[in-house]
Amino acid sequence: MSDILTAKDLLKKENATFVAVNGEKIFISHSRGVAPIIEIIDSDAELLCGASVADKVIGKAAAMLLSKYKVKEIHALLVSEKALEYLDKKSISVTYDNVVAHIINRNKTDMCPMEKCVLNTTDEDEAEELIRRKRQELMNR
Repeated sequence: MSDILTAKDLLKKENATFVAVNGEKIFISHSRGVAPIIEIIDSDAELLCGASVADKVIGKAAAMLLSKYKVKEIHALLVSEKALEYLDKKSISVTYDNVVAHIINRNKTDMCPMEKCVLNTTDEDEAEELIRRKRQELMNR
C-alpha cells in the first residue's frame, strides 16, 4: 500500500486528526488545528520530508507548514481554497473530500485564526513565526 493510502486509512481507522507516513515511519495525532504539525516539526521534522500526509482540515497555515518541511503529498477531508492555491504553486499533490472558501474558527463565527494570520504572506519562515506566535497567544487566553 502506498504511503498516502496508508495515511488515509490510518486517519479513518484511528479516528485521528493528522497522520504522516514516510515509509516505515508513522506519526498519528488526535490533536486539533495546527498542533499536530507543530508537534512533529518540534520532535521529528525530518519525518515530514517526502512524507504523505492525511489531515482532517488543511487551511493555508497548515499548507505553508507542510510545504516548508517538504511533504510530498496531502489528502484532506476539508481544504480551503487558499490552501489549494498555495499548494498548487508549490507543486504539492493534494486530494480532498471537500473544499471551502476558508476554514472557520471553532465557534463558527469567523475565519480560523491560523488561516487569517498567514493570509497576507507567502514566506514560509514568516508564516511559521506568525503561526507559533498566534498559537501562543491563543493558549494564553
